[in-house]
Amino acid sequence: MKALIAKLHTSPDLSFKYKWIKIDSFKFNWHCHPEYELMLILKSKGKRFIGDSISFYREGDLVFIGSNLPHTWYTPDDSSKNDVETEAILIQFPENLAGINFADAPEFTTIHRLLSKAAQGIQFQGKVRKLVSEKIIAMNSLKGIDRFIQLLVILDTLGKVNDEQMKSLSSIKFVHNFQPRQQSRIDRVCTYLNQNYKENISLEDAAAIAAMSMTAFCRFFKRSTGKTFIDFVNELRIGHACSLLIESDLTIAEICYDVGFNNVSNFNRRFLERHYICPKEYRKEFTNTAQSR
Repeated sequence: MKALIAKLHTSPDLSFKYKWIKIDSFKFNWHCHPEYELMLILKSKGKRFIGDSISFYREGDLVFIGSNLPHTWYTPDDSSKNDVETEAILIQFPENLAGINFADAPEFTTIHRLLSKAAQGIQFQGKVRKLVSEKIIAMNSLKGIDRFIQLLVILDTLGKVNDEQMKSLSSIKFVHNFQPRQQSRIDRVCTYLNQNYKENISLEDAAAIAAMSMTAFCRFFKRSTGKTFIDFVNELRIGHACSLLIESDLTIAEICYDVGFNNVSNFNRRFLERHYICPKEYRKEFTNTAQSR
């Protein structure tokens, strides 16, 4: 099931979208869009699908989604018996919000880092979730420049969060392909891995791309990505497997070999490590939810 590309519309006199949602329930609507999205759940519970991540959500859930990352929230029919079953606040904005280039402005370095991390989707936890949730709710009473400034404050606050208060949701493969920028060694390596992970790539090949010895490369790669070389490649493969499980009718074995694994047992084991369910159950979970919408 391919994600629909959604075209979002904002008022011509506004640079971003702020919407207080009150509906019966979230219908299953697997989609993506170039705009960044910040979603605060005020009242609801159900399942949240972001990239290859399937999680349960409830009141207070705060998630930031990067550009073109497929996602949907889904409220089961029996989740609530109240008149208003689902209430949330949605904020969506483009990469060049109000013409700002976050990458070039030193005052927005923190926000630029946040936008990069959002490529995998981020769930915020702890004190920052409460603080930012209050700021998002307060935006409803603000207008014009005051509302715009509040958004910048929120993004800056989220960008300063430590790792203990944020959780990446989707695996690497569901984000944009790495772009081949020339200025960074790690960019060249990640671009190579992203383009060739289906093949029998070796540590030696990757080290050669970085022009480093294998020992030095292993230390460099772990320091740069937070993952070992093998773990990184496996995440790329598992991420692509998730998209095939969702969007194709290929068998588990066909998907296993298509994404670069040499045997089904290893594929199932690696998949289970990442998602805590086997590929068959992952496909069943997604399909059953989509069919019940």
